[in-house]
Formats: sequence, C-alpha cells, structure tokens
Amino acid sequence: MYIRAMIRNLAAKVCVALVCLLAFVSCDSMVYDYEDDCSVTYSLKFHYDMNLKWADAFANEVSSVHLYAFDKSGVLVWQREDRIDPATAESYSMPLDLPAGDYKLLAWCGLQNDGEREESFSVTEARIGKTRMEELQCSLNRLRDETGAYSETHLYRLFHGTLDVSLPVNDDGGNYEYAMPLTKNTNHIRVILQHLSEEDVNKADFTFRIDDENGLMAHDNELMNDENINYRPWDIQETEAGIGKDDARTVSGVKGLVADFTVGRLIETHHEKMMLTITTGEGRTVARIPVMDYALMGKEYYEKEYNWPMDEQEFLDRLDECVMTLFLDEDHRWVSSVIQILSWRIVLSNIEVD
Repeated sequence: MYIRAMIRNLAAKVCVALVCLLAFVSCDSMVYDYEDDCSVTYSLKFHYDMNLKWADAFANEVSSVHLYAFDKSGVLVWQREDRIDPATAESYSMPLDLPAGDYKLLAWCGLQNDGEREESFSVTEARIGKTRMEELQCSLNRLRDETGAYSETHLYRLFHGTLDVSLPVNDDGGNYEYAMPLTKNTNHIRVILQHLSEEDVNKADFTFRIDDENGLMAHDNELMNDENINYRPWDIQETEAGIGKDDARTVSGVKGLVADFTVGRLIETHHEKMMLTITTGEGRTVARIPVMDYALMGKEYYEKEYNWPMDEQEFLDRLDECVMTLFLDEDHRWVSSVIQILSWRIVLSNIEVD
C-alpha cells in the first residue's frame, strides 16, 4: 500500500511538471501573452539601388512612403503613410498591420516633400474596400497658360514600387521582413549653352524647353495617355569658363548659360516625344534634340564598366541625371556638344540641327 501511494504521488507530480512545462512553451500561455514573445509581426523595408552606382540610396533620397495593400482580387484593404526621419532612415521599415494572407503591395514614395516646396505629384484618393489597384494613378501637378500644361518647378523626387507578399500563419510567433525595390521617376537634366565667341550671353537671348507626354503614371509605373507637358527650367544662370586656345599659354573666357530642369519618367517608347528645344529671342531654333537618344549613348559604357547588360528601359530607369553641353558659334549656330552622365563623357561634332 505504501509503495502504491508513492507511485501515485510521483505520477501526480510528473503530470503537474508537464503541465507547467507546456504552459511555458505554449504561445497561448499567460506568461507569453504577457511578454508578447509569440506574436507574429510583418514589416517592409525599401531599397533604391536602381541607379548607375548600383548602391542603395534610399536613406539619402526618399523623404516619405505611401504604401497600399490589395487583396488577391485587387481591392484596397489597408494603407499607411510615413515621413522618413533622416536620422533613422538607414534602419527604416514600415510595419505591415495585416492578418496572414496574400497581398499585392504598391508604394508611391516622395509624395510628401521636405515642406519647403509645393507637392510635385498627387495620387488618386484611395478608399479601403472600394479602390482597385488599377485606379491608383500618380499625376504630375502641372500649371497652365495659353500654351497648355507646363512645369517649371524643381520637382521633388518620386519613386514607385510593387511587391507580392504571402504573410504566413505561425502559431509559434516570429518576425517576417520583406524588401521592396524602388524605381525613381524624376530626372535632373542640366543644359549648358556655351558661346565660343567672347560675347556676353544673356538669359533673355534664349528660351529652353523640354516637351514630353509623361505626366501620368499607372499603378504599374507605365505611362498613361496624357497631354504634352512643357518642362521649363527652374533655374537659369549666366556662366563663364576659361578654355585653352592653340597657344597653350592663351586662355579665353567662354560665356554661357546653365539651365536646370526636372522631368518625369523617361520611357524608351518616347524617343520621338521627349525633345529639348532651344530658340533665340527672335524665335529661331538653335537646337532641337531628342533627349533620350542622347542619354542612351551612355548605355554601352556602363554595361562594360560594370559588366551588367541592360535593355534601354533599365538604363533609363537607372539614369537620374544628365548634363548636355552645347557649343554655339558667333552666329548662334550649334557646332558641337558634350553629353555627360556621371563619369561618362562624349563629344559630338558637326551635328545637324533637327
């Protein structure tokens, strides 16, 4: 009898110990509910390395994130917006406050700028349970005059990204982090007009413009049918640079103008649409240049430099800055030009004006 009682007592203690152990390892226990160790969290990081340095520049270039989540049928189920604090941008990630399931994520980044300029782009108002993914378009905020739509502001940097995610169920808890690649949709184009004579060049002597129909972007970042946008410089400065002549000891001053533009996304199908036009004060055309044709001259260089084959669209997406220098003679005729993209530079001479 005594031995049986000891066995029953020992069995009871073992059962109690097992129950306690299960309580500690179960995510339904009071201990884990209190410490929240078994919760499941999802988050999204962003990276912007679609550039010609192949380096992640998200922390330095992205000021805000607008993220939208759509269910498998393409209907909006969640949205969130954040401003990016430069002090913590390197480690920034956005919590995905969503239940487990399959989603299509869409991001427009840069809609909120630094607060010092007007917002450059707008996205269609989105309503949870109503808005479909294909309705979420992004439009350039344009101005109008008697000539039509135009933009003459320093556009704030705009980025686009999409990602399909499957957020798993995990009864044991866990942290799941995803990464969304971004594409930059704005481009800085600097046009330098230099006069080979030593005559002064005044701002009033020339008019600069870039035209394209690229002010409306679809949810997948393709360009939609849009009116022509007349991009005008947001800054024009008079300059002077010294150049050597045949006698190496002789240096002459070359007068010129620097015109800075920001334009929307470059799409390779718009070769014949995006044109830089420079005219004199009397209305005579000095130069009419297909911008993308010139920009694409740098593609082969970067393919060889980084051993990275690209199609035309990838190169245009990686390009975000281009410098075009045009040289004029004393009769305001275009005699040669220089195209520079980062470290790459090419000189073109005896080019016929379109």
